[in-house]
Amino acid sequence: MRRPDLRWLAPLVANMVLLQLGALANHHLAPFGLTLFCGGLLVTYAAARLDLRHGLAGTLLTGLLFDALSPVPFGLGTFFLGLAHVLIFQGRQRFPRDEPVFFTVVALLANLFLFLCLSFALVGDNPRPAAAWGRLFVDLIFSQLALALVAAWFFALQNALIEFTGRHPETGRPLPH
Repeated sequence: MRRPDLRWLAPLVANMVLLQLGALANHHLAPFGLTLFCGGLLVTYAAARLDLRHGLAGTLLTGLLFDALSPVPFGLGTFFLGLAHVLIFQGRQRFPRDEPVFFTVVALLANLFLFLCLSFALVGDNPRPAAAWGRLFVDLIFSQLALALVAAWFFALQNALIEFTGRHPETGRPLPH
């Protein structure tokens, strides 16, 4: 009997854990006026390791979850996560996909891209948009530092979940037992 190919589920489950941990962290950081944004981690593994169909499915489902949990217009987060996924996927042949340090750098760049895209899209809703940029800059620096600290753990989690599916992340062939 043929086992279903559930590689798309691995990044989705890991991203659900990350979104929950991020919400918990933001709850505890609120008294300090800080917000943690880790959107770059939501797309990097799926875009750099999985084939386009399974990776994009996991990323877009994550985007829908992100939109449901975030105070953004529904679909905006999904659009930007999908855009970041496609950009990383298109450039993934140019970098070593097995290097955790390089994965972290890609996640940091993706986080910067997503943070700026969402900030520019949403800052106009702020009553004082010019004043919001100072806080956004502090949140970006804090988020980048936090992302750099947890990236290796998060990629290891996704590797473990991919191994649990029993398939090679890029080819989909069954892994030897």
